[in-house]
Amino acid sequence: MKETRRREFFKTVGVAAIGGCLIEGIGRLEAQDGPNLTSKSREFSPGEKVPASGIYDVAHDKLDGDDHALSHLVIAIAGKVFPPCRLCRGEVRFVLHQAAVEVDTDVHFRS
Repeated sequence: MKETRRREFFKTVGVAAIGGCLIEGIGRLEAQDGPNLTSKSREFSPGEKVPASGIYDVAHDKLDGDDHALSHLVIAIAGKVFPPCRLCRGEVRFVLHQAAVEVDTDVHFRS
């Protein structure tokens, strides 16, 4: 079945798909809710609560004009607190790169 015809079929029978993955809902198939992306592009500082689990870009301020760390990615879990850098302390910033849910909270893997 061609992709466009397949999509039309799913719309007709009340099935939703996100990322090509269908899940079973109450009486019908429903698309899984994705992680909250409202905080994407907002900068977070050490001491702030992590709003959404996922991968964050980390940027460190220069110390005495020198980079002590290149920008890098970290995984942060919602509800925890962003930590300070050991060297630049509170002069580090976190920006959501890609939100994600923890595997054991994903509806495809819960028992």
